[in-house]
Amino acid sequence: MTAAIKSADAPAPRVPRTLGFTELKSWLRHRHPMVMLDRVTDYEPGQFLNARLAVSGSLDFVAGHFPERAIFPGSHLIQALSQAAIILFQLSTTKLADDELTLVSSVEARFFKVIVPGDLLDLRVTVDRLVGDMLKLSARAEVEGTRVAAMRATLARTKVSAVGNPQW
Repeated sequence: MTAAIKSADAPAPRVPRTLGFTELKSWLRHRHPMVMLDRVTDYEPGQFLNARLAVSGSLDFVAGHFPERAIFPGSHLIQALSQAAIILFQLSTTKLADDELTLVSSVEARFFKVIVPGDLLDLRVTVDRLVGDMLKLSARAEVEGTRVAAMRATLARTKVSAVGNPQW
């Protein structure tokens, strides 16, 4: 009887929070071909966000980098991790207003293994510090449980007018 009482008092297992492709696009200003993420597999505002990216040889930037031995560019991996961080930043605070941008700075990245077509990238962004309009983060990318890259960066939310007089 004691075991039945203990299991009844145990908290329910945590159900992952997910965002499909259409929904995650609503959190980004990016559009094709610059949306890097395929799915958000779990998140906890103010703590972490896990996302997934399937690398395909038919992606233009993979097919051209390099034609004789296609690899996923490191710059695009930084972009994918940054997009995951941008979504986490907004989920942890508020959605960007029409007159706001998210700037990525202080990027430190390390690459441990080449990423090739057919790889399924699992991305994890973790909040190190969230203060006002600034997020400091740690991120990592894995393929089949093996770390392929790591990144630290800072995101800042700012008004478009604060970045000068853009010519768009």
